[in-house]
Amino acid sequence: MIHFAYGSNLQVKFLHTILPSAKFLMKGYIPNYEVRFNFWSKKQQAGISNIIDAPGKMVHGALFEVPEAEMRELDVKEGYYIGDYERKTFITMGEDGKWYDAELYQVIDPQGPFKPSRSYVEGMLEGARELQLEPAYVKTIEKFYQDSL
Repeated sequence: MIHFAYGSNLQVKFLHTILPSAKFLMKGYIPNYEVRFNFWSKKQQAGISNIIDAPGKMVHGALFEVPEAEMRELDVKEGYYIGDYERKTFITMGEDGKWYDAELYQVIDPQGPFKPSRSYVEGMLEGARELQLEPAYVKTIEKFYQDSL
């Protein structure tokens, strides 16, 4: 199955701690959505990313091929079983211009906005640079970083 990574899952070495078999396919995009930090993490004492409807905006991320069994492990990490996030199938556009059904996680009860932690956004930024996301989108993440200070 295909997983759309955004937020902390952009950081490939972090993603591989949960999804060791994840194979990068290509960059991906979800039109008419944007990243917000509207979930409070008790563990990090800061906001965690989510995507919300935002006409005219676009979330940039990465598409990974992942075995279903490993996605169930990610369900645990993302709080699927305790009602924090739900796994949804989104239609995502690959950098090849084709459309793909991809699994991602979305907050069930968004609140906030909350200030993200520096370490969380540093991971996003590291991943965005490693995956060579578009420079304008990297600047968006850099703004998240400035907002976390």
